[in-house]
Amino acid sequence: MIKDKKIKRSSHPVMFFIYVSVFAVLISAITNTLNFQVTYDKLTTIAGEVDKATMAVNSLLSLDGLKFLITSAYDNLTSFAPFGSLLIASIAFGIALKSGFLKTLCGKLTKRIPKSAVVFIYSLICIIASVDGNTGYVILLPLGAVLFMSMNRNPIGGLALGFASMAGGYGAGMFINSLDYNLSSYTEASAKLLDSEYVVTQSSNLIFIIIAALLISAICTFITEKFVSRKLGRNNFEEDEELMLDEKEENKGLIAVLVSTIIFLIPLILMIIPSTSNGFIGLLLDKSQTVYSKMIFSSDALLMTNLVGIISLLLVIQGFVFGLFTGTIKKIRDLVNFSTDYLKSIGGIFVLIFFAAQLSAIVKESNLGVVITGSLSNLIAASEFSFVPLILLILLVAMITNIFLPTPVAKWSIIAPNIMPAVMKANITPEFAQLVFRAGDSITNIITPLFSYFVIFIGFIEVYTKNKNDFSIRNCYRLIFPYFLAITLMWLFMIICWYIIGLPIGPGVYPMV
Repeated sequence: MIKDKKIKRSSHPVMFFIYVSVFAVLISAITNTLNFQVTYDKLTTIAGEVDKATMAVNSLLSLDGLKFLITSAYDNLTSFAPFGSLLIASIAFGIALKSGFLKTLCGKLTKRIPKSAVVFIYSLICIIASVDGNTGYVILLPLGAVLFMSMNRNPIGGLALGFASMAGGYGAGMFINSLDYNLSSYTEASAKLLDSEYVVTQSSNLIFIIIAALLISAICTFITEKFVSRKLGRNNFEEDEELMLDEKEENKGLIAVLVSTIIFLIPLILMIIPSTSNGFIGLLLDKSQTVYSKMIFSSDALLMTNLVGIISLLLVIQGFVFGLFTGTIKKIRDLVNFSTDYLKSIGGIFVLIFFAAQLSAIVKESNLGVVITGSLSNLIAASEFSFVPLILLILLVAMITNIFLPTPVAKWSIIAPNIMPAVMKANITPEFAQLVFRAGDSITNIITPLFSYFVIFIGFIEVYTKNKNDFSIRNCYRLIFPYFLAITLMWLFMIICWYIIGLPIGPGVYPMV
């Protein structure tokens, strides 16, 4: 990590979550005393019915608030999405790593592909994987560390690159995903408040987000190659033991893994083929939907809701097959030992997760995020801005609200119906307003501690920090700030250029009416 005497005296990030939690409790009490509340337009149904909703801040120093603080710690932890996902993924990842499969695979790739290309491809894969946050953060983040070690680079650089790509590139992508499906529904319903015939398609942002994904990958690659990797230096992380396999054994193991992966994928592909029957074909799809993208990305689709489990099972099979053919696994007990050894090495992450889960629950229970979002959306509605100033205001509001309410659909359901009259009056298409929102929402994912997977990132930083005294929240922020700044400027540049030039943001969709 970056050497700094002051950093070495910094407190552990656990204290950071505790301090912010205490601050949130105090703020909830103060704002409640001041009767801080907001009234905003709320879509009562996705069909577009609107009611006035009033939301006040709940004081967590009240009797009900104190009861919540005392009794909810267990539920807060178990309902915190990263907790279960990381536990499941780590059991599988430990087998794939300790068997030698992941190290061998990454070593082969980095020997044959230029390092900058490896960094770019990994960044792009992370952006694509951000469609399902659980899978990306609990599997691709530690994989990035392994990948960087195979290039004799500090594994922390891989963690920073992976997190910045997934968090900052959440609004980008190479295909239509669940975010498009969810946001477009509220965008269309809000637009119909003014034009009952207005239709918003899921592909309305497709062109823009594809280009954004490529540019974010390029920018993250540049930041990594020119700044982060050079500052962090070479790999100094000492692994427990080094497997000694010759090339013939490695190749035999990888060929066996390839065959087993193909066998695994055949039934998986069959389960995502559309079918009108209730049998094996199409089992992982939401058959209540008529559009294939909705079948896959619907909240009721078994593929997306169980993606961590599916990929974890694949990793177990790959690790087991590789170990069996190379001799690194001689008995079933080895699988258990691999998983437990790996879980021991990352145990500190679960301590961090406990306190991050409490912070997330405290802010949610206080309603601070909803009140701030409603207040700022009213600010946009009341403004007389148009053209570029209005676009910048929407972007800024999306960035600020995401710090306190890092759930895009929940925010957009509040913001969209409130800002749509101002947007359409300025001849800005609702689809472009949606695009600006998803850009701002992505940017501050990188820095907000309320983003669920921020704690996974800093937890893995601790795992790969050689001198634990160097591990601090300040150090983590210093590591990702160059990415935050570069991605912010990139989103801003793209949005302004697209608007001024009038480039299409999706098939047949433009920034202006």
